[in-house]
Amino acid sequence: MKVLLIVALALVALTAARPSDVIDIEQDHMEHEQEGVPGTAVEGEYSWVAPDGNEYVIKYVADRNGYRVVDDNVLPEFRDAKPTGEAEEDDE
Repeated sequence: MKVLLIVALALVALTAARPSDVIDIEQDHMEHEQEGVPGTAVEGEYSWVAPDGNEYVIKYVADRNGYRVVDDNVLPEFRDAKPTGEAEEDDE
């Protein structure tokens, strides 16, 4: 009987600890999914189809460190710029 009670309590704890759907919205041109523990830590992604027909996707994490985009196809890629103050060489 004790073993059955311990197993039952372990299953309840395991179910409570697993990530749960916080947001799950799907419409014609927009979708948003989020899992985690609200107020503690969540991760998710949202996407939309722009008027030009392109689909944009953003994947993110929000936790005690704030909201962070971890992957997207919305923002252009950053190219390394030359440090300021560095003059270009003249070809003579």
